[in-house]
Amino acid sequence: MSAPTGSGGIAIAQTPGSEKDEPLAVATLLQSLRKSNGWTLAEVSRRTGVAISTLSKIENGQTQPAYSVMTRLAAGLDVDFVDLLGGNPHPRFSGAARAITRAGQGAHFRNDMGIYEALGSDLAAKSLQPMLIDIPPRSPDSSSVRSAHRGEEFVYVLAGPVVFEMSPYAPTVLETGDSVYFDGAMEHGFHAVGPEPSRILSICFAGSGAEPVPTSNP
Repeated sequence: MSAPTGSGGIAIAQTPGSEKDEPLAVATLLQSLRKSNGWTLAEVSRRTGVAISTLSKIENGQTQPAYSVMTRLAAGLDVDFVDLLGGNPHPRFSGAARAITRAGQGAHFRNDMGIYEALGSDLAAKSLQPMLIDIPPRSPDSSSVRSAHRGEEFVYVLAGPVVFEMSPYAPTVLETGDSVYFDGAMEHGFHAVGPEPSRILSICFAGSGAEPVPTSNP
């Protein structure tokens, strides 16, 4: 069976069904760090700014955390973002380093925003985090999925159209080939227009900007 395509003719990734039954790498790492350091959920919440209820759901596999939550976990627990995605230990970025990601071979994870493929995930301690995100349409009765994280973000639409929402602006439709650069600390979100999913390239830089207000939204 071929992968579904967005309106731009780009193949949209599908996460294998077996992954739904596997524990999330972030849940396993969170449990391991808590046990090895003797931390309670309250202590992890204090360190990360993530609500205790959200932490409990992550550990028990009841929710898949948003990118914004994962970045707060990484910062508060003193681990790299790519470590939350699992796999072998990741070398740190240094002079003359490089990381080649073959098509479809990035580290995948899923949350309410869509299906993510982290690119360059073989390297830790990067200034930039590039990701492909396959974004589903939003049903009429569902609420907006929003995120907020420290730093700047650039998004280029590979297969649109996609609605971009950001406080305090009105929603904007972005077509294939459009792009937007914005403050990631402001609440923002995307959803596809029409029956087909959309795809964006998102590049996040966490080295500047204000910290977002902590939220319990997973």
